[in-house]
Amino acid sequence: MSAPALISAAQIQVYAEFDGDADMYQRRGMPKSEALGDIWGAWGAIEDLRRRLYLVAAGLASAKFAASTEAELLDWANDEDTRRRLRAIVDRDIQLKSGTVV
Repeated sequence: MSAPALISAAQIQVYAEFDGDADMYQRRGMPKSEALGDIWGAWGAIEDLRRRLYLVAAGLASAKFAASTEAELLDWANDEDTRRRLRAIVDRDIQLKSGTVV
């Protein structure tokens, strides 16, 4: 996969506010879009990393896949806050799947 532009904590926050629902984001008039830069490129990168990190966190990935996912996360989200926010989304996905979120 070609490297997208860096994703930011602000882009992940908007993504999380809409639970990754790009259609809803558009229907709501794309709030904060002027400050988010390439939100669609970031949205796609967030989706890709979310899926990959989920597979790793769920124990469904090989060590090689886990290492490449971690490397891409470091490349695409180069600050700890951004990575933390993305991992929080994945942690919630895992909890929802296991039925531990009320």
